[in-house]
Amino acid sequence: MYPVSPGPARPDRDGDHQLRLLNDAWEKAVPFWRDDIARQFGAHHWMPLHDESRLYLEALRVMMDLLDAAERDTE
Repeated sequence: MYPVSPGPARPDRDGDHQLRLLNDAWEKAVPFWRDDIARQFGAHHWMPLHDESRLYLEALRVMMDLLDAAERDTE
């Protein structure tokens, strides 16, 4: 279903991919779900989840880059 990447997976990249899939699903639903519940869900659930996920993934990316650099330096 999804292409397999060579080498060990990085959770920051996997998370980016999964967040893109969720965002795509939300974007496809928005034109068809236009009531107050949809607006509340978008404002109070989806956007906070999306924003916090982006911040988490960015922090994880920084940490993974640091760990990769440390591993290269100790080889």
